[in-house]
Amino acid sequence: MNTALQQPKAAACKHDLTISPARLEHMTDVVDIISSSAKWYEGFVDPKDMTEHHVDAEWARENFTKRDFYVARVDDEIVGTITLQEVNDAYIYLGYVYLHTDHVGQGYGGMKLDWAAKEARRRGKKALVLIAHPEADWAIRAYEKFGFKRVFTDKKDILNWCDGWMKPYYEEGFHFYQYDV
Repeated sequence: MNTALQQPKAAACKHDLTISPARLEHMTDVVDIISSSAKWYEGFVDPKDMTEHHVDAEWARENFTKRDFYVARVDDEIVGTITLQEVNDAYIYLGYVYLHTDHVGQGYGGMKLDWAAKEARRRGKKALVLIAHPEADWAIRAYEKFGFKRVFTDKKDILNWCDGWMKPYYEEGFHFYQYDV
């Protein structure tokens, strides 16, 4: 696991952001962070996939053992989360790239992506990958501003990527993005 990494300040940020591995007791904060923006997805995410956005304590217990969760802090407050999953020798999949809605627009999202890219390079990976819904324009803008490129829009292509690795994580209608580190 990583030790906490100090991130450089972004122009809009008033405080430094640190990222460290989540502990089980942090998952209450993670649930709150993910749930804070669930309403943003309700108009376009397939209802069967909304369980990935309206999360609860049971979801937290189950997913904590399946993913490597990290928490992003400003001072002592947990303001965001991100998960990293090694796909193979080449890729890291970013799941749950979330900030609490109270902290959106302050530059912390880009700082989390920068941290993830540095971590991927440290681990010898060639790229970060993630999925995003095309109607989640706030997320797409942030990912493309950072340098992510849309690679696949077709469900079949996404599900076939890396011998089907995305099957457990795919949400209907989402597109696949990649950032070469």
